[in-house]
Amino acid sequence: MSSRRRWLPVALAACCAIAVPVARATDATYDSGGTTATDNLLNDSFRAAHHGRYSAAIALDNKALAISPHFGRGYLARAGNYMSAGRYTEAAADLDQVSAMHPDDFTIQMKKAQLALYRDDPAGAIAILKIVVQMPLRFFWHDPYEASTYEYGAGNQYAATGHAPSHIMALSSIAEQMLHQDDAAIADMSRMVDNERQHPEYIMNFYCWNAAVSGLLESAELTCQNAIDSNSHDIGQYDSLGYVHLRMKAWDKAIADYNNALDSRSDLTTSLYGRGVARRARGDIAGGNADIAAATRDEPDIANIMQRLHAPGP
Repeated sequence: MSSRRRWLPVALAACCAIAVPVARATDATYDSGGTTATDNLLNDSFRAAHHGRYSAAIALDNKALAISPHFGRGYLARAGNYMSAGRYTEAAADLDQVSAMHPDDFTIQMKKAQLALYRDDPAGAIAILKIVVQMPLRFFWHDPYEASTYEYGAGNQYAATGHAPSHIMALSSIAEQMLHQDDAAIADMSRMVDNERQHPEYIMNFYCWNAAVSGLLESAELTCQNAIDSNSHDIGQYDSLGYVHLRMKAWDKAIADYNNALDSRSDLTTSLYGRGVARRARGDIAGGNADIAAATRDEPDIANIMQRLHAPGP
């Protein structure tokens, strides 16, 4: 990797977070098939995934779709959980299913672009993103709220005005780095940063994770560290950086990152497993085995999940 590509994320260091209140969408009209029962199941699925229990989350998604086979949001949720678990073929099938139901929803196409990056197809991702930028920024399950004014909370992260275009820029920049299109990658990253000056930590953590899964570990490391510098209270940032350092086999750094994540969420399976692998690599066999056993109790497939995400095993 050239020195120029290695330091692409440095431009993010100039970002600063300024809290600005944004109107929240207070009502949601779900697509046909959504019921109170299915919505409750998807809420339970979200909570399971929040702790890294992707097998349980997918099982809950399955129950929701068994009740409402045409519930588009259920397919989209399950596709996201399949992606988090590294089950890309199944994720693609769900995205095709929900895309047929809601061809005008740009978020589905965004997920397809993200999946293309995970599957080492940056050219495919760019082709999809060229379609996305021509689509109305609108969620099918939040009509009539426009995506660019939608606020989504996840811990201390925020999607503020302009957040949707920033996702497009982030994924484009990652794809362009993978294709060695450095000038385009820098330009998209600069636009992304400028668009997210209110809450830069959100988009930087998004960039970090997607770059890491796509194999751009050095870019991911720098970007995730900048996210932490902007807002160090979100454990997702530490889990993401831990994953980066785990893939780099920087064991001490991975342990420190995962410790920070587990200080706030002690049962996060991805952090427990990752710390276990790093501890074993540093010679703490008993401690590592205890972490791995704890992670496996809550997510029996965690070893396979991390392997599919290209993380080293114990």
